[in-house]
Amino acid sequence: MGGMDNPVVKNPITGEPYISGSSLKGKMRSLLEWQEAPEVLIESGGQVLNDPKYDVCKLFGVSPGSIPNAKNDKKQKNILVSRAIVRDAYLTEESKQMLQLQLGENIFTEIKAENNIDWLTSKATPRFFERVPKGAEFEGEIVLTQYVEENEKLLALIIEGMRLLQDSYLGGMGSRGAVKIEFKNVRIYVRDRDYYLGEKDEEIIEKTI
Repeated sequence: MGGMDNPVVKNPITGEPYISGSSLKGKMRSLLEWQEAPEVLIESGGQVLNDPKYDVCKLFGVSPGSIPNAKNDKKQKNILVSRAIVRDAYLTEESKQMLQLQLGENIFTEIKAENNIDWLTSKATPRFFERVPKGAEFEGEIVLTQYVEENEKLLALIIEGMRLLQDSYLGGMGSRGAVKIEFKNVRIYVRDRDYYLGEKDEEIIEKTI
């Protein structure tokens, strides 16, 4: 009573909210797993896929303990390495100014009050949720490492995961309409060996999700 449920993750120094990279990665992986092998997840009771035969496992990695003789198998070792790095996403400067203009100086979130109604007694139990107002924009990046040529299809898998996430939600309270996200101004930077040797510029590809 009187406390706040589900507070937003914030920078402990500035108090600014951010989107955890692990949350983005975890939700995309979950959605892609159900897309790729729903029958396996149903049979396992919703356990995470842990088999390198699935592309989603090649993208996000698998647990070494789940594959027999993986420590001694060079091919398996390569598969165990996660190809995708999903970094934390931080508020844009424009969104910082917008939120403070709407909410007050150094305030970036709002509190939403709800009532949980007991169907038998009609007693109302208040609940308070912290959330980032609609329209706030965050900047982040996903790094995909390509080890062999066949891994090019993993980029398409990341794009698929982003599209699935747009039609789902991130974190809790999604069934109430909260935490819906949209990917905008997506740019793909292609950097090969020559780029890191300083002999070539990166290639930039604009992408609509």
